[in-house]
Amino acid sequence: MKINTVISYKNAWGKFNQEHSEELQDILNSLPEFIETYIETYIEKENNNILVFHRDIWEKKLVSRGWQKLKREYKSSLGQRFSLTSIGPVKNGISASVTFGHIDFLNRWLFQQTTLAVKYQIVEIPILLVPTEEFGRIINDRSFSRLSIEMCLRQLEPLTPLSHSYPFLILGYSNQPNLLPTEIFELESDPLIDVSDIVIDRCIEFPSEYYQAGLNILNYFGTYLREQYPDENAKVKIEQNGQLVRLIIETNDGEKEIVEKALEEYQLIVTGQKKPEEITTNQRLILELNSELRIAKYRMETQQDIIQVQRGQIDQLFVLIGSGLANKTPINIDFKPIISLNNQTTINNDVSNALSDICELKELFASVSPEFIELQNLEGSMNAIESEQNPEVVKNSSAMKKLKKFVDSVSEGNTELSKILKTAENGWETFKNLAGKYNKIAEWCGMPQVPSIFTK
Repeated sequence: MKINTVISYKNAWGKFNQEHSEELQDILNSLPEFIETYIETYIEKENNNILVFHRDIWEKKLVSRGWQKLKREYKSSLGQRFSLTSIGPVKNGISASVTFGHIDFLNRWLFQQTTLAVKYQIVEIPILLVPTEEFGRIINDRSFSRLSIEMCLRQLEPLTPLSHSYPFLILGYSNQPNLLPTEIFELESDPLIDVSDIVIDRCIEFPSEYYQAGLNILNYFGTYLREQYPDENAKVKIEQNGQLVRLIIETNDGEKEIVEKALEEYQLIVTGQKKPEEITTNQRLILELNSELRIAKYRMETQQDIIQVQRGQIDQLFVLIGSGLANKTPINIDFKPIISLNNQTTINNDVSNALSDICELKELFASVSPEFIELQNLEGSMNAIESEQNPEVVKNSSAMKKLKKFVDSVSEGNTELSKILKTAENGWETFKNLAGKYNKIAEWCGMPQVPSIFTK
């Protein structure tokens, strides 16, 4: 197996070659074993309609060479959950993962997963391994052929110079011998972007019916920040790439507390959790905020005849923006194990583990899809009972009702969500984990359980 093409950013390839020859050799040795094992397993299980998760196979190959799997979940000091399931195992600051062909995988890996991993010093150089188009066709598996090194290059080159803050590598491999030297594409970075000044970096992907209204609300945040905190010298930038909108906030001193406070306030207003007058006494700002929200609703309503917007999507727009603004990156990793024989601690851990599974399932869907919104709604309800100690309260909570409904609907297999989970890598395994956690909580609080065939 050979590396034919390299996409490098911020001299990642040069540093990787010079300082990490051992990790490079591990990757080169693991690739042919990974492909061979995957094909053998696929052929063996194809007739039984059993899913083959090639990300698991890849991780086992690297772990056998001394690489470490990351934890399933990280928590910020504010309690926000973050999953780094797409990063892959790590060794000496290098992470290596393989694509599983999701249509939105490159965006998620680059703008969410690697940003979190590098910014908070979990990884120095994240690496994504993708096949060449020719090799993807030879393997004849859509999980491989959906994303190739050529496709990555076509997606990234028009965006250059990139304002992305951190280095990354995308390596294109095939089973063909290298008759020519490895092609190296060093992507240009924006010289005007000072990484030390960036304190907030958010990405939200809008569907066409939300795009203009959402863009206007994000644009107004700069005005809100200046009016509400006039002493804060911050620059707010909006970058647009198709339906993807990126919000970048820079400060001269790199301090983020005031900016994050303003962003949290703005999120509460946009999502309807707070009225503008509950946040600020600036009468002009209150009037302008109310006006911006009315204009956003009007923009949505004027397109109903064209795009046939379903009832409730205006509220979903505000939930979507709120979710994007609230996507705080972790400041530190705070792991404090609690060892206890108390049954209540066990149940609370089961709720926490269920939340981790929900968080992982969300990564399988685009952030504007109905499935993502359903899972996000379920996650919010489950958060409310994470520390609850009364079984009756848990039994009668909307969280458990929603979780039971979700598990039942997927188990029946008739919904689009069920079909997606059965075909997405790790989707069905993660769902079975979630169903198993539901059964444990249900047994404790006296709710009906689901058949064990759907649990793990």
